[in-house]
Amino acid sequence: MIKQRGYTFIKVAGLALGLAASLVIYLFIKEDLSYDAYHNNYDKIARVLTIDNAEGVSSKLVGVTQPPLGPAIKAEIPEVANTVRISNQGRYDLSYEDKTLKCDNAFRTESSFFEIFNVPVIHGKKEHVLDQPGSIAITETLSKKIFGGEDPIGKTIKLNQNTELFIVAVIEDPKKNSHLQFDLLRSMVPGENEEGYTQFLQTWQSIAMFTYIQVKDKINENDLNQKIQAITKKNNAFEFFTPVIQPLSQVHLHSKEILFETNANKSDILNVYVLSTIAILILILAAVNFMNLVTAKSASRAKEIGMRKVIGALRTQLILQHLVESLLVTFVAVGFALIAVSALISTLNNIYQRFADPTILLLPESIFIIASFTLLLGIFSGLYPAFVLSGFKPLTVLKGSFQNSTGGTHLRKALVVLQFTISIALMVGTSIVYQQMKFIFESDLGYSRDQVITIPQSGQTVAKTENLETELLRNPNILSVGTSSSRLGQQLGRTGITPEGLSSDVNIIASIMGIDETFNKTMGMEIVDGRGFSLDFDDSLSCIINEEMAKFLKWTDPVGRRIGIQSGPEPTDLTNYTVVGVLKDFHFATIRHKLEPLFIVYNAQNSSIAVKINTDDIQKTIAYVEETWKTVNPGTTFEYNFLDEQFANLYRNEKAFATMFTHFTVLAIIIAGLGLFALSAFTAEQRRKEIGIRKVLGASNSTILYKLSSEFVQLILVAFLLASFIAYFVMTRWLQDFSYSIKIGYITFLISGMASIMIALLTISFQAIRAAWTNPVDSLRSE
Repeated sequence: MIKQRGYTFIKVAGLALGLAASLVIYLFIKEDLSYDAYHNNYDKIARVLTIDNAEGVSSKLVGVTQPPLGPAIKAEIPEVANTVRISNQGRYDLSYEDKTLKCDNAFRTESSFFEIFNVPVIHGKKEHVLDQPGSIAITETLSKKIFGGEDPIGKTIKLNQNTELFIVAVIEDPKKNSHLQFDLLRSMVPGENEEGYTQFLQTWQSIAMFTYIQVKDKINENDLNQKIQAITKKNNAFEFFTPVIQPLSQVHLHSKEILFETNANKSDILNVYVLSTIAILILILAAVNFMNLVTAKSASRAKEIGMRKVIGALRTQLILQHLVESLLVTFVAVGFALIAVSALISTLNNIYQRFADPTILLLPESIFIIASFTLLLGIFSGLYPAFVLSGFKPLTVLKGSFQNSTGGTHLRKALVVLQFTISIALMVGTSIVYQQMKFIFESDLGYSRDQVITIPQSGQTVAKTENLETELLRNPNILSVGTSSSRLGQQLGRTGITPEGLSSDVNIIASIMGIDETFNKTMGMEIVDGRGFSLDFDDSLSCIINEEMAKFLKWTDPVGRRIGIQSGPEPTDLTNYTVVGVLKDFHFATIRHKLEPLFIVYNAQNSSIAVKINTDDIQKTIAYVEETWKTVNPGTTFEYNFLDEQFANLYRNEKAFATMFTHFTVLAIIIAGLGLFALSAFTAEQRRKEIGIRKVLGASNSTILYKLSSEFVQLILVAFLLASFIAYFVMTRWLQDFSYSIKIGYITFLISGMASIMIALLTISFQAIRAAWTNPVDSLRSE
C-alpha cells in the first residue's frame, strides 16, 4: 500500500466514497423508518381513515372521520383498549399581558392523547389533563416564548383576544420523528359558548375529525374495518363514507394518496426503495472498481506469485494473503468513510432537510451491520482476484507470458460495462428527476403566483377585512387585494352538491372555497364563460364553477344552471346557488393530484388575504402593509409570505430528494471515473512496447490516442444501451406517481450517453496522451 501510493489512494478513495454514501443513505432510511416508533404501543396503534366513494373526487382516501366515531368504537368494540380524537385548529393568536404571538400548530384533543401517545408531562397536571373546558397543555418551547423562565401552570392566556385558556401542563416538544407536530393541546370539552362545537362533536353526517385507536392485543385490519363500518352504518352515516384503519407504522411512508390529514414531513416508501437501490448500486460500483483495479494489477504481481509458489507457498496461503489485503483496504476505507459521515452529516441534513442521527452508527445493531457488510464487501471484492492470482502457473508467469492472457482482460471489460451501465442509468434518472421538478415549478397553474404576498387572518381580524383592503389600496405600489377562504396550495374543504337535473340520490362531492369580488383579478384568473363576482349584483346565492365541474356534469351551457348544497340534516335540506360564471381550471391544491370539480361561493370576509404588489421597492411596500395591519388590527401579530415561496415549500420533499439523487449520481460517476483512470493507466503500461513499436513504424500521436481510447468508448456504448433500457423502465414507473408529469424523450438518453463518453475520454485522455508522447526509445531499450 505504501509502495504504490497512487494505486492505493484510488482503491481506498473509491471504496471510502462508496461506503460513505451508503452510510449516509442508511442513516436517512433509518430516519424514515423510525417515525412514531418511540411510542410504547407503536404496534398496537392505528388511525381511522375514510374512503370517500362519492362521485366527483379522484382522491378517495382522506384522513378524517365522523366526530362521534372514536367514542363509539371504544364503547362497542371490545378489542379496542382506547381511542382519541384530534381536531387540527391550525394557528392560534395568543396573548399574555402585553405580549402577542402566533402558535403554529394547535390541536383540540382528549386526555386519552397522553395515554395512547408518549408525550411526557414536564410540569403540571399528570392525569385527566384535558378534562376541563378551556384547559390547555403547552410545549416547553412555547412556554419559554410566552413566559420566559416563569412557571406557567395556572396562568391564563387569551385566544384571539377573547377566549380565555388556562394552562394545566407543560409537555415535552414532539420528537422530530413524529407525524404529529404541535405546540399546544386544547381540551375538546366544549365551553359555555360553544353550542355549535357541541353539535359538531355529535354529528354523523360529516367527516372532520382525526381518530386514533389502540388495540389490546394485535391489529387485525379486516376484522376491525368490518366492525367500525358496522358502527357507522348503525348510526345512519352517509353510506359513501367507508371507514378503514391504517397502522401507525404505515402513516409516514404509506400515506401519499391521503388528503385532509395531519402528517408532518410525510414521505413515500418509493423514496426509500429508490435510495436503497442507489446505495446498493454505489456499493456495487465501489466493489467493482476495487476488483477491476486488483485484476488489472495482477500482471505486475504475476512474477511475485510465481516466486512464492516456487519456494513452497500453498494456494490456500496465497488466497488468504490476497483476501487479507482486500479486507485491510476495505477496513481502512470504512474508517475514512465513518470520519467523512461524522464530519458531513450535519451539513447534509441541512441541504436535504433531514435530521439523520449519526450516533445510530454506534448502536450494537449498526456496528454489527457495518462490520458484517465490511467483511462481505472485502471478501467479495477480493475473492475473484485472490483465486486468479493464486492460480498462476509458475513456469508461465516467470517466462512473462501472463500478460498475453485474455481472461483478465474480458473480466475487466465486463466490469467497466457494469460500472458505466450503473453510472449512465443514474445520469438519465437524475436528468428526468430534474426535468420533472422543473415542470412542477414552471407549469401553468391557472393563476399568477409572482409578486403576491399572502396574509393569514383569524378571529376578529377577519371582520375588519374590508377596512384593511381599503387602507392597503391607498398605496400605489399595491396593485390589487383579494381574499379567499384558503390560501392557494392548501387543501380545500369538500361539500355534497345536488346539481340541477340530477336526483338527490346521486352522491356528488366537490371541493368548495369562498372568495371576494377581487380575488380573481388579484390572482390573474380567467373567467371563460359568464362573469365573476361583483358588487354590482347580489351574489349571496351565486356561485362560480371551474371547467372541470362543467365537464364532470356534462354541461355545455352552465351559466344560469343551479346547484344545491346541503344545509341541513335531511337530504332535501338544500340551499340553491345559481351559476354565474365558469373559471378556467387552476390547481387549487398541488399538482400531485388531479384537478377536481370546484364550487366557489361569494364571501366578503375570508381567512386568507392575497396582495399583488409592485416589485419596485418590495421592502418599503411590505413595511407599509405591516404598518397598515397594526393600525387596523392593534394587538395582533402580523405575518406574511410570498406565494411563490409557499408554493416551493409544498414540494420541499421532492426538491430535497432531487438534490440528493443528483449528488449521489455525481458521486457514482466520480467512483467510476477513478476506476477508469487507474485502469487506463494500467492498459497504457501493458501496451507500452506495442505503442513504441507503432511509433517507430510511423504511427502519429492521434493514432495512438485513438487506439487507446476506442476500446473504452466501445465498452461505454454497450453500457449506454443497457443503461437506457433499465433507466426508461424505472423512471417511467417513478413518473406514474405524479398525476401530471413530463414525457421521457430520447434527447435525455442521448445527452447522458454523450456526457458519459466525454467523461470517459477526459478520464483516460491523460494516460493516452502521456503514452502517445513517450519517446519509443524509453519503452524499447530493454529489448
